[in-house]
This record gives sequence, C-alpha cells and structure tokens, in this order.
Amino acid sequence: MVSGLELTFGAYLLVLLVIGMYFFFTSETKQLSEYLLADRDIGTWPMAISDVASVASGWTFFAWVGVGFTTGLNGLWFSITMLFVVIFMYRYVGSRFRRQSESLGSITIADHLSLAVRDDRISFWIRITTTVAILVFMGAYIGAQIIAVGEAMDTGVGIEYVVAVLLGGVIVGSYTVLGGFNASVWTDVVQGTLIFAALLILPVLMIMEIGGWSVFVSEAAAVEDAALLDVDGGLAGQALLIGVLAWVTFAFGAAGQPHSLMRFQAIRSEQLISGAGVIAVTLQALRLTIPLFIGAAGKVLYESVADPESVAMMAIADFFPPIIAGLLLAAVISAILSTSDSMLIVASSDLTRLYEEVINPNASQQTLVLVGRGIVAVLAATGIVLAYLRPGTIFEIIEFAFVGLGATFGLPLIFMLFWNRMTGEAVLAGVFTGLMSSIGNLYLLPEYFPILVWPISILVIVVVAVITDKQGSQIATVPEPQSRAQADD
Repeated sequence: MVSGLELTFGAYLLVLLVIGMYFFFTSETKQLSEYLLADRDIGTWPMAISDVASVASGWTFFAWVGVGFTTGLNGLWFSITMLFVVIFMYRYVGSRFRRQSESLGSITIADHLSLAVRDDRISFWIRITTTVAILVFMGAYIGAQIIAVGEAMDTGVGIEYVVAVLLGGVIVGSYTVLGGFNASVWTDVVQGTLIFAALLILPVLMIMEIGGWSVFVSEAAAVEDAALLDVDGGLAGQALLIGVLAWVTFAFGAAGQPHSLMRFQAIRSEQLISGAGVIAVTLQALRLTIPLFIGAAGKVLYESVADPESVAMMAIADFFPPIIAGLLLAAVISAILSTSDSMLIVASSDLTRLYEEVINPNASQQTLVLVGRGIVAVLAATGIVLAYLRPGTIFEIIEFAFVGLGATFGLPLIFMLFWNRMTGEAVLAGVFTGLMSSIGNLYLLPEYFPILVWPISILVIVVVAVITDKQGSQIATVPEPQSRAQADD
C-alpha cells in the first residue's frame, strides 16, 4: 500500500514534469536564446526566487546542515561574506553585465567572456578553456546534486540509493529537456517556495522538541567537544585564522556561479535588478543561517550520527506525519533539483555554443535547440554515473566546484566590467589560472584550500593586463544605462 509520504512526494514530482511539458507544448521555441534564456523576459520575483533556489542545492539541507552539526555557528563567516558578495553582484555587477550581455548577444558567462574579446584567436581559446572548466566544475556540481537526491530519497522515502539516483536524474533531466530555461525558472519558483517553508518550519519544531530556545542554548553549550554557538568554532590562533580565511575565500565563489549569473542575462530589464536584489538578499540571509541552527539542534537531539549531512532528513522523518513529511521531503528535493536544472541549462548552453562556433557554424536555430536538448540528456546521464561513483562528500564536491567556478568566471568578468586596462589576453590568463589554481590548490595544498586560489588568480590577471596593455586585444565596452522610460516593467 502506498503511504501518504510516498503519495505526496510522487505528486510533487509529477507537477515538475507537467511544468516542463507545459512549456514544451505551449512555447514555440525556435531560437536558442528562447530555450536557454527564456527570450530575456523573466520578471523580478521569478528572477530573485529562481536565483536563490538555483544556488540552494543539496548544499542547504545536506552540506550546510552538516556544518552546523559539526562546527555550529562557525559557518557564519561564510554566510556573512557571501551576503556581501551577493549585495555587490546585484548593486554593481548585475546591470553592467545585463547591458553588455544584450549588446553582445551572449547567453552564458562563458559565451560572454569569449564574445567580449575583439580577437578571434584569443576568443577561440577562451571558449575552449571555459568549456573545459564548465565540464570539470559543473560536472562535479551536478554529480553532487544527484548524490543529494539519492540520499534524500533513500533516507526519507526508503528508496534504494541507486534507484533514487536514477529516478532523480531522470526527473530533472526530463523537465529541463522539455521546457528549457522557462521550465527551470518556474520549477525554481515552486521549489523555492517549498524550500523556505521547510527552512522556517523545521528548526522551530526541532527546538520545541528540545524544550524551547533557552533549553536549546544551554544544551548546545554543554555538548562535549563542540563549540556549537561560538563563531570561532572552538579554534584559536593560527588555526582560527586559517579557518576564517578558508570560509571567506570559499564565499568569494558566489561572484562567478554561471547558473546565477544567467539570471542577470535573462531578466526583462536592468531596471528590475535592484528590486530582485532586495528579495534575493533577504532569502539568501535565511538560506545561509537557518541550516546552521538545524544542524546545531540536530547535534543536541541526536548527539552522534553516522552521516551529519543526513540530520535534516532524520528530523523530517521523526517530527512530521507522513503527508507533511512528504511535502517537506519535496522541499529538500526542490533545493537540489533547482540547482541541477540550472546547471544543466548552463552546461548545455556552453556546449551548444561550442558546437555552433567550432563544429557546425551553419547550423539552424532549430538544430541548435535539438542539440541543446540532447546535451542536457547526456549531462544528466553523466551526473547519474558520477553520483553512483560518489567521489567525496557533498560538502567537499560542492566546495571544489563553487570555488572553481567563482575564480574561473567571476574574477575575469569583474575585471572586464570595471577595469579599463583589461585585455583579452588577461581574460584568457584569468580563466586558465582560475581553472588550474583551483585544481592545484585542492590537490597540492589541500590544508590551505581555497585560500591560495584568489591571490594567484588576481595576480596573474593584473600582471598580464599590465604587460599587454598597449598591444593586447581589446575588450567590448559596457553600453550606457537605459532610461526608465525604456524599461518594460
């Protein structure tokens, strides 16, 4: 007999597929930009909610809860830094990036960096290097999300891990193939709503189970070998300094997440970005802090568990009746799928652009849309295989991918938008160094990861830009802001 939890969860997955089918049958998708950017016609609320949901991922309910369980509020160093990065992106980067993207006709950040350089040879190598980076970092990121899907279904519904991985990969691949960016954004809106409902409800019930806030504080302070409510995490001296630097430099990665930057490219008008920013920053503040309290409360309730990243799943199963648990489990799966679909769209976009530019320059738009859909299916299958192999914890995989994407794409973009001495050679050097320094720092000096990635990448960009300032290839200028009368609200 089907339980209430399984029925609710199954109905939710069906809704996601229906959304994908709706956009497949009702949208006459003839242009690649329509499939990959929803024809640049996304409004304020969908953009903001989709942006936050797309980076919520398995990180929020698994990795970040696990951090709260093991180190408590020490993770706030990351949370606060990332909030400042998000504010910077919405306040200063978003509008300039949106204007330049529309002027160049770029549909992803990798596409943008290539098109902005006025030298075909340099542009070609930027496209090749960024595509490799997308495959390395996005491949790891997608695999981590499907691992999280498998763990959520295994712990919450009781579906065997391998079957759960296959089911999760097929679901997200299917609705993304069918509906493209439109389906990605609107499933993110549905998923984002559930994500924040779960974030607000779950810690309240857990702390009530403990006996209220004051009891929680006293018991958390009494947990042996854990400084759950101390931002220093029980560290001091050099260990504290390295720990704080690791959290802060980890958070810098938020400046270059391709699936988040894509929302700036897809929003209807740059005039809407500031309003979307207020919404996004508020939601990010909740997403970055509440899971730490869920983890800390889990430490008090469960004391020791085999996998700290599964604490939220255990709490949902313990504290809710089956039907409500099904909805909250759907919220957790939402956090994961919302990132997975966005990453599939970005990776598909860049590989499709590479196909168009290098393999088949004369391909029709209909052919490119079909190629894009095929690539999504292949990438989803690849993610399933990576999830089956499980090369590391969700936290470890996402940290590597998050930092790598930020250094590879975020730094060159920011320099390009704000420094008039930037050259095409410096963009290529920045992309290559971001890719290699992320891999090198992790495998050669893992105890200092990701602290070394940023100074190395910044130094290389600045030195190459200064050396090639007079003779280097030119960068496209950023168009002037449009007037409010031109904005279509």
